[in-house]
Amino acid sequence: MSRKPLLSPRSLAIPVALLGVMLDAAASASAQQAESTAKKDEQGWRFTMEDRPSLRFGETLRVDLTSLVDFEWRGLDADAGDGTEFGRKRIGIDGRFLGIFAFEVERDVGDDHDPWRDVLVEFRKYRALRVRAGHFKIPFGAERLISIREIEFARRSVVTETLTPERDTGVQLSGRLFGDALSYVAGAFRHDGSGPPDDGESWGGGQTLAGRVVVAPFTRSGVKLLRRIETGFGYTNGDISEGLNGPVLRTASGYEAFAPVYVSGTRQRLGLDANLTHGPFSVRGEFLRTWDQRLRQGLVGDDLPDLVADGWHVSSTWIGIGGLKNNGTTPRRSLFRGGIGAIQFAGRFESLGFHSGAASDDPFRNPRAANVLANDFRAWTAGINWFPVRYVKLQLNIIREHLGDAERRPEPTRASSTSRVFRVQFSL
Repeated sequence: MSRKPLLSPRSLAIPVALLGVMLDAAASASAQQAESTAKKDEQGWRFTMEDRPSLRFGETLRVDLTSLVDFEWRGLDADAGDGTEFGRKRIGIDGRFLGIFAFEVERDVGDDHDPWRDVLVEFRKYRALRVRAGHFKIPFGAERLISIREIEFARRSVVTETLTPERDTGVQLSGRLFGDALSYVAGAFRHDGSGPPDDGESWGGGQTLAGRVVVAPFTRSGVKLLRRIETGFGYTNGDISEGLNGPVLRTASGYEAFAPVYVSGTRQRLGLDANLTHGPFSVRGEFLRTWDQRLRQGLVGDDLPDLVADGWHVSSTWIGIGGLKNNGTTPRRSLFRGGIGAIQFAGRFESLGFHSGAASDDPFRNPRAANVLANDFRAWTAGINWFPVRYVKLQLNIIREHLGDAERRPEPTRASSTSRVFRVQFSL
């Protein structure tokens, strides 16, 4: 007999929303008090909560407390079970010093394997050139670079999770040129963003170079809709350690649908993306490709053709009820303050596949096969997001996934499966 969890996201939704209401009221009161006392105490220490708890010393130092906690309930097809769990449990600080330095420190207290998220300092005196050093996201993948606090779905796409790197230690240059018409970022990183290995002996990737350019080609257009279009290009190049270090495809339910193959040599990634936001509507699309060399990985030590992975996803959102402020997470009219918050509808389609260059050979699932047998993946996600008050977001997603290879499905006779995810997020 299965036991029901003592705490579930559904049972915690109301307490979290009430906590958000209390903090929203405290923040509003603090903001009003700050306006009346700022001129009297500009040079001394003061505590305020305009958006989040903040300690300040004049214009010299600002330290803000940040936190992110989410609770998740996951339901699978009827015979696959479900589960409830605490997701991210992060706490940190970010701030400014002397007006030209920014710093961030964030730790996930629920992750014993790789707890540190952002640990960085950035020199940002010049808009055209900023320098960042520390541990942070490798600048590749438009969806990957969106904060989990702001993403419109309970989870990032499987394409993004499979083909884009995570955080790593490195140095990065960035800036904006020609107003907001062009922005760039380029960095060098110690590893490939895969995180420390479980066995403590090897990394999936070695030194990696990464860069990204975003262009808004119509910033001077007289048509407002065109001015909101942005296009991006990203690229990475780095070493990959010899072994079973190829990409792994895991579905939204966590099932491993494509196991890693043997690789060695160089990994390259290419990304192209575009997005448009106009009023309550948004549309975003991204194409990603990776090439993994497989030098000396054949059965007799011969070189194998590169493993190539191609993926893309397209999503759209519409705020059908209420509206959000410019930060994208705060409703204009909160619950209990003359409104019901904001309700956003979202949809996404994604596709991912693997192949290699040896089309003349028969395809096999063997990790040393010259022609790797693909397991094509497709998924639809329909979602609804409710922002009742500042700091709180509730998300419900229904995900329909399809796998092409019958022998690499949770159930061989079923090509498609459905999962449901409900998440309650509290974020400072």
